[in-house]
Amino acid sequence: MYETKLSEDLKNQDYKKTNSLKMVLSWIIHNLRFLFIPGYRLDELEEKQTQYDLKFGVKHKLHRYKRLLFIYSISAILFLVTLATFQHWISPYTYIESSLYDHLIGQILVTLEGYFPPSSAHPLGQTFMGYDIWARIIFGTAPVLIFAVTSTIISILIGIVIGAVSGYYGGWLDVLFMRIMDIILSFPGVVFAIIFITILGGDFLYLILIYSIIGIPYFARIIRTNVIKEKELPYIVAGKVSGAKNKRLLFRHILPNCTQPLIVAISYNIGRNILSITVLGFLRLGGIAWIEWGYDIALSVDMFISAPWAAFYPSLMILIAVSGFLLLGDCLNDINLLRQEII
Repeated sequence: MYETKLSEDLKNQDYKKTNSLKMVLSWIIHNLRFLFIPGYRLDELEEKQTQYDLKFGVKHKLHRYKRLLFIYSISAILFLVTLATFQHWISPYTYIESSLYDHLIGQILVTLEGYFPPSSAHPLGQTFMGYDIWARIIFGTAPVLIFAVTSTIISILIGIVIGAVSGYYGGWLDVLFMRIMDIILSFPGVVFAIIFITILGGDFLYLILIYSIIGIPYFARIIRTNVIKEKELPYIVAGKVSGAKNKRLLFRHILPNCTQPLIVAISYNIGRNILSITVLGFLRLGGIAWIEWGYDIALSVDMFISAPWAAFYPSLMILIAVSGFLLLGDCLNDINLLRQEII
């Protein structure tokens, strides 16, 4: 009797395990898009996540930051910042040794035999004139980040003021500012930069100034659109009735509520600036006076078959930098970092 009951229990357990395995396999087959397509969402899981947020509140939302793309973007940016900050400690060679080669005798010999494969002394190999690729990648990180971030900050500061004033006051001031922005936008960014580089030169500060001007229209238009929507809300009308000045309403109440759309715009602009400076370096219009990834790729194009490592690693760094900033903006926007929760 006991043995019969035991055998029935074992059969029931086996049946439950088999049934559970079938359910798991069925779920995987029907939700392959959710598993393999980044950013794809299921309505059921979205509803459960919303209910979880409403139940446990803001303090228990750390699971939002556990997304794979968010972790990758943060890791990529921290990696770049670490290379740029501690470049002299991380690099196996000094900046002079990575930019002014004087270890071999005869420039013709160095040029012909400069591309060496990875070795113990050079883990990523050597590029033109025998430069160490790992050292040039490290010393090329700081100029790229300084250029992209600085030009974006300047664009934000000027673009916010222009967009806010234009959207709030309107009239002839709005028409004047927006027509200037349209003129800047009518030129492709690289073409605009090439024109001014030809006039002013390819100095690093000039490049920052040029791309600061190029980025202003993007932020000005975003702020203008949101200010126009925000200034018609009841709390702004009530502020005007109570006697609040336009300056206070604009900079203390309207602009703080227009920051959410800037998240993606900032990350996009930084990624675009990184690509732009690498394109200029590839065209040999910038990056000659400093170590730059695009310039290294341009000098290694003819050796792509015999020495692919010379162009591969700078290209990989460009991919890491651009994708890191772009994905960070998307993830911060998805997790509603600056959006007020309405419960």
